[in-house]
Amino acid sequence: MALSVAATASMAFAPTAAVLRTPSSPVAAVRMVERSSALPFLKKPPALDGSMVGDAGFDPLGFSTTITELGGDLAYAREAELMHGRQAMLAVVGWTFPAVFGPIFAPAGSDISLDPLVAQYQLSPAVLGQLFVSMAIAEGLRAQKVFDPNVPVGEHGFGVEFAIKQKWIDTPEKLATMKLKEIKHCRLAMIAITGMFFQQALTGHVYPLT
Repeated sequence: MALSVAATASMAFAPTAAVLRTPSSPVAAVRMVERSSALPFLKKPPALDGSMVGDAGFDPLGFSTTITELGGDLAYAREAELMHGRQAMLAVVGWTFPAVFGPIFAPAGSDISLDPLVAQYQLSPAVLGQLFVSMAIAEGLRAQKVFDPNVPVGEHGFGVEFAIKQKWIDTPEKLATMKLKEIKHCRLAMIAITGMFFQQALTGHVYPLT
């Protein structure tokens, strides 16, 4: 009897076992952040959902997000990208061809520089006038296409509506492939003409052309 009482008394001073409890609030699930396929170390811009041809999530400065947050339309941004890219492709050809084959349609005895940065100031007022008038007409016609909601982005009546469509891009899949090739060449040409400009301006030549 005495032993049982002593045992009971000793148990009263023994520490109680810790009670395991689960947190009352659920643990937040870890969400996977979608990364840009062009820049895997950056988050994918929410406005670039892959619906546009050539969309690889490349927007490190957040232009697409800013445009959409301000109520803008990415279709107009793609139109601007295509316009500058096409001009850049023409500029690269116009820079390279004279450097390789000499001046084009140069008057006999004229001393026109092969440096485009110098040659632009050697044009006569009549030629400059023709250039500005031609550019104004072209931009006016292009604006009718750009601001028409029924006209697909970038389609201004060259190539797609002619016989080339019947031969090479007669299916939607082929058209998408050609558009992807075009936007890639546009982006490459914009980088190329920028490099050519600065190389010419800083060194006086563009290796290996001049």
